[in-house]
Amino acid sequence: MQKSNMRLQRESKKVKKDVDSQIKKSGKITDNYVCAPDPEDPFTWYFVIFGLADNFEGGYYFGKVVCPQDYPARPPYIMIMMDNGSFNPNDKICLSITDYHPESWNPAWTVTHIILGCISFWMQGESTAGSLYSFWKDDKDYHQKKAAFLSKKTVLEHPKF
Repeated sequence: MQKSNMRLQRESKKVKKDVDSQIKKSGKITDNYVCAPDPEDPFTWYFVIFGLADNFEGGYYFGKVVCPQDYPARPPYIMIMMDNGSFNPNDKICLSITDYHPESWNPAWTVTHIILGCISFWMQGESTAGSLYSFWKDDKDYHQKKAAFLSKKTVLEHPKF
């Protein structure tokens, strides 16, 4: 467990350094997400995704990555903790880089790789375990745009934010 904590501490320091560098260089965060570990639980990382295109434009999406105690030996899971029109809130999302597929896991991957993988999959519009399946084609576009519109308030009011 100590080894995992050290790895996550290094990842946290790198994330902070990257954000500081982006702000220093361009006056703003240029990645389309921010993330940080929970101060009370270094194995749980929270993130906000923003700056997405299409139906998600203007949206802010809050989620978490939860690492197992023996991370990075085993993969974490990821979930979006709010309505985003694509994934069920608070359901684990099946990606090849998460605990759904431990056989595909590479211990060199970091928490930020998991977040970037989720964004990439999300923008492809494909379905997986954790995806919303209950929309008619026309309803999905409307629901995604509505979720984007309501998202900033939802994120700001979330107790972990």
